[in-house]
Amino acid sequence: MLSQSAKSEKNIHLIILLVSASALTFLVVYFFASKPYVPELFVQARQNSLIVAGDIASLTGQSLASLEEISKADNEYKFRSALALVKEEVGRLKDARVKAIDLTKNLDLMARSASGIKPKTARDLAIEAISHEISLMSRLIVYNDMLSGLLQTLELKFSKDVAYDTKDVQNIIANLNYEAREISNLNNLFNEKMREFDEVVGK
Repeated sequence: MLSQSAKSEKNIHLIILLVSASALTFLVVYFFASKPYVPELFVQARQNSLIVAGDIASLTGQSLASLEEISKADNEYKFRSALALVKEEVGRLKDARVKAIDLTKNLDLMARSASGIKPKTARDLAIEAISHEISLMSRLIVYNDMLSGLLQTLELKFSKDVAYDTKDVQNIIANLNYEAREISNLNNLFNEKMREFDEVVGK
């Protein structure tokens, strides 16, 4: 039969063992819970989105230069030249629409896999970045509608000799310029948030 002293010593050893086990469990849980994690699906979709969104921003940049030429041609009453430039721009926008479909698919994959990102700070940054690209898509739709309106206005001006002092074309071009800059800004915000994301996850 164990003496009182032996029992006390055994209890102390048991307490030490339990405390040590609890401390070890806490450290393991803390380490794995706080370790950054990014799903591979998110990584791949992000890389694809980065490329496609960059292409869309580049096409938008080309549009800004083209809009200046269209504006100049309209101011000089060179409606045939302005119309030809707009048709070229419509062709460029078709490329942007194809890329937009690809971007939508990749943004969907990013959004679906974002829930698995750790820590929460990184997850929030990822979601914010995705929201900027979704806004970019909305702006691209508006840009498309405005460009179609510009084409119709110029066709009307050219075919029916609408009064030269109308401001329709210049107003549409001003709005197109605004939308193009917003598309570029939103893409920059996406890139900025993803840089912050990389800092948090340690990449």
